[in-house]
Amino acid sequence: MSAGTGTGGRAATGGGTGRSADAGTGLPVISRVLPPVEERAAANARMVALLTGPEPGPVAEHLALLHFTGRRSGAAHTVPAGLHRVGGGLFVATGSPWRHNFAGGAPGEITWRGNRSPVRFTLVTDGERTARGYHELYERYGPEAAQRRLGITVDAAATPTPADFRAAVTGIPLTLVAVDLLTASVTNERTSR
Repeated sequence: MSAGTGTGGRAATGGGTGRSADAGTGLPVISRVLPPVEERAAANARMVALLTGPEPGPVAEHLALLHFTGRRSGAAHTVPAGLHRVGGGLFVATGSPWRHNFAGGAPGEITWRGNRSPVRFTLVTDGERTARGYHELYERYGPEAAQRRLGITVDAAATPTPADFRAAVTGIPLTLVAVDLLTASVTNERTSR
């Protein structure tokens, strides 16, 4: 991948580093640093238990469980993820490998606000649309909450530009997955056990 220059004098670093960098310092502006696998697995297990429990609390407003079948493996997956409103639609913002299951669209379900509903997941392949979505969410949530809710790290000395998000979309990569609700809620997750 070659380096690209955007507005604000920032350029994406090459080599698949998944970082956009300030051309003046070469330091990352947007990156994605994940905790160790064991920590992620433990956190995911806690979120699954919380979101399927009788009292998921306020976290259930912006976190959901995605239920889907692996495209190649055929295995059932349940993944906690943040839900975001962008341009009137509902989206998951992720860079996780499971996003590939949704290329071209795939059926699934979500558990959200205590209800389990059928959905169609579709990986957004338009990089510009994805960058605009991330930038909109970053601006809406503010720097601290956006980093936590979008799973990114932004250099504290920088204010990310649309060009930084475009570089992160192609470099990290950052993606959006559209979540289209198909019908009204089909089961109440709290009482379906």
